[in-house]
Amino acid sequence: MNTLELSNVEISDKLKENAAAHGRTITFVDKLIDPVIQRLATLNPLWRFVATESSYYGDNQSRVTAFSVVEHGEELGTIERYYHGREYVIHVCNERIGKDRVRRGGYKTADADKAILKAKKMFYKLKPTERIENAVKAANAVIATQRRRKDNVKYDHERTVRDAATKFILGTGFSLFLEHIETWAEIDRNRITKATNEMERISIEMLTIEKVKQHFENRTAAVVVKDGGKYLVKVGDDVQLYDDNSLPETMRGKLGMLKLVEAEYFIEDVGCRVNDEVFVVLMDEET
Repeated sequence: MNTLELSNVEISDKLKENAAAHGRTITFVDKLIDPVIQRLATLNPLWRFVATESSYYGDNQSRVTAFSVVEHGEELGTIERYYHGREYVIHVCNERIGKDRVRRGGYKTADADKAILKAKKMFYKLKPTERIENAVKAANAVIATQRRRKDNVKYDHERTVRDAATKFILGTGFSLFLEHIETWAEIDRNRITKATNEMERISIEMLTIEKVKQHFENRTAAVVVKDGGKYLVKVGDDVQLYDDNSLPETMRGKLGMLKLVEAEYFIEDVGCRVNDEVFVVLMDEET
């Protein structure tokens, strides 16, 4: 008898659609798991064996390689052909079997009789304690997932409001903010005033840095390397060697200013000192 013709053996709609899409017909059950499915289906008429996976066999035929075993809408477990240790075996699996095994997973065997015994022993509807355990897990998962999702959505809205508020406070509403902090305690007012002044100062410094950056990237700034009493100067692809006397006067003045500051310091319309030997000097038309 063809196992697929048994009254409690069926093919899932998804598997049918997939086979039809490839122009194939599902005609039989893989020979490794066929005796297991046929025997269990005969012994347990209330069990439904739903084919969930198949593989191509030839002549536009497919064979079923996996089943989900269901009783009154509850999945009892799965039985499938499984590649293990360089050969195909029968894989009988459900959560209950997984808990009993050291490495988790299902029971694997090449013996159909052993697979049938394992399914008969381990395939049954969940006990009340197992239902409660699964319910607790499901509840925890839903609570954690929804909380995380709501937190993310809330954060997105908060960021939208915060960005708009920041734009207003640092823009047209800044004068109102300054008036408001006059009502604060002196220590807090002084802290905000100091931070505001520092913001303005750093903004000016950033403009200087940005200008040097643009000149440097456009190769319109001179890179000067101090080498003893000599200066290696690179402008674009051109490299020249100067001494204190031959160095262009405009460049000499700017270089003199940069020598007086600390490393990594920028001077407006002049350039920056990279370290003790390297300088970036902004060029003017004359230079």
